[in-house]
Amino acid sequence: MHKVPATRQGLRVIDPDQVCDATAVLADSDQLQHSATVLDALGEVNRLSILLALHHAGDLCVSDLAVAVGMSDSAVSHALRLLRAHGMVTAHREGRLVRYRIAGGLARRLLEVVSEEVVRPMRLHAHGGTDHEDRPVVSQ
Repeated sequence: MHKVPATRQGLRVIDPDQVCDATAVLADSDQLQHSATVLDALGEVNRLSILLALHHAGDLCVSDLAVAVGMSDSAVSHALRLLRAHGMVTAHREGRLVRYRIAGGLARRLLEVVSEEVVRPMRLHAHGGTDHEDRPVVSQ
């Protein structure tokens, strides 16, 4: 049985099976809206920079993020509020500091894909300490 919405029944259809399939994959409108929101957030270079910094460097506070991405503390705070409201980052308190991290889910998976394109292989200091060969490498 074809699942063309009642509001669109009677419209000209060339391939009903393909229309049925296309309609079926778009059925979860809440998840579709969430995905569009995540993609929208990733589509702005400052927010993407913040997310990539968190994804690769780990939990960071606002001031450290601001230095890393070249933005003011207030601009980073504003971006984090938006990202947090959309469930893309979470915050946790460590004493007087609030540190942010990637929440997981779709945002994390998309950041892994984006990282393959924009992040060159390198050794990261925060994940292993010294300048020796035992430090993890971000690779593609």
